[in-house]
Amino acid sequence: MSKIVVTGYGIIAPNTQNRKEFLHNLRDGNCCLQSVIGLGPNSESIVVGLIDKGLEEFENNKYIKRLPRVTKLGIKAAKEALEQAKITNLNEKKVGLFFGTSLGAGGEKSFQNAIIEGNRNNFNKIPVTFSHIANYHCITSAIGHYLGVKGITKTITTGCTSSLEAIQDAMVYLKSGIIDIAIVGGSDSPICQATIYAFAKTKVIPLGQSLENGAVPFHEESDGFAMSEAGGVLILEKEDAAIKRGIEIKGEIASIVSNNDGVYTYSVDETGDQMVNLLHEIARDKNPSYINSQALGIQTHDQIEKRCSQEIFNHKTPYTSIKSMYGNPFGAIGVLQVISSLLSIEHGFIPPTIRTTKRGFENMNIVTSTVYQDINEVLITNHGHGGNNACASIKKYEGDMNVLR
Repeated sequence: MSKIVVTGYGIIAPNTQNRKEFLHNLRDGNCCLQSVIGLGPNSESIVVGLIDKGLEEFENNKYIKRLPRVTKLGIKAAKEALEQAKITNLNEKKVGLFFGTSLGAGGEKSFQNAIIEGNRNNFNKIPVTFSHIANYHCITSAIGHYLGVKGITKTITTGCTSSLEAIQDAMVYLKSGIIDIAIVGGSDSPICQATIYAFAKTKVIPLGQSLENGAVPFHEESDGFAMSEAGGVLILEKEDAAIKRGIEIKGEIASIVSNNDGVYTYSVDETGDQMVNLLHEIARDKNPSYINSQALGIQTHDQIEKRCSQEIFNHKTPYTSIKSMYGNPFGAIGVLQVISSLLSIEHGFIPPTIRTTKRGFENMNIVTSTVYQDINEVLITNHGHGGNNACASIKKYEGDMNVLR
């Protein structure tokens, strides 16, 4: 069966407008987060990842200007991905669009304001766009409209695993022959009072902590994670189709598996049994160059990663987490982990987990400064609010580009 390969990718994230800047920040270990005073429930500072530039091109288009920010992030990333893959004739191919989002447009002011006005029973204050903003699938369909996609269009919302599971779904459609090309990714822009207050109540947002100790993966003094925003997109094709097009193949999506903890909505599975089972399944007979981990500064989650490291790899395989640099952009984090893995494979390096002293995780093989070496395979771990777990294997492409030309 033909391999599923990546022929293009695009990204927008904090301090990152494109894949070139993403590579630079990953390789240099740059912190793209900031501590902002006044965002907490009692005006405390919190660590966040904000995008302050990169969407200016949409301000002169009156139609795109009206779209939610989360949609614009998806469009921006998709444009770059399609450009790299050299795909312009979408109408001539069977194209599928698969997008993951966790919060949709629920973190945006227009949505929040509509809810407030609605509670005042003022019908005329509800914007005509409210039903579109409230419907997650309208985000994906708006991205599809901009790109010119009229084929299969799917929205996946499984918390922070959304974009990784969007890739999983796209692979099924590609392998079945239903589509020729998959545009797949995720976007989220969750930073608003509602989400900040909600996560602060559950004690997973570090209130008043500095960048030194707040939202730091693999660091026992961290009191939680950094909320962030981002968009990322991959172009996926079958190997033989990509070779026939003569396009450069960036890497292979070898496999993606997922499951659910199966616990009560308002509880957390602190054992990590399902994540361990999943990683066992995908890591079987593999010797990955490193693990691109879901660790994000929440002690429960990071301890599960430590258990995986011990039981499956005997603490020998290197671990890292890009969330130390970029925080957690909810449903977009999975595709960002994939893109970061592809860049590390192409350029031969393991990105560091910055800011951590490894306190409480000393036995793990945590990479804290950039390591330059050949990278052949990266395993990704990902966990979502709602209990979903997802793991992926991203491999260096080793096929012969001349076979089918």
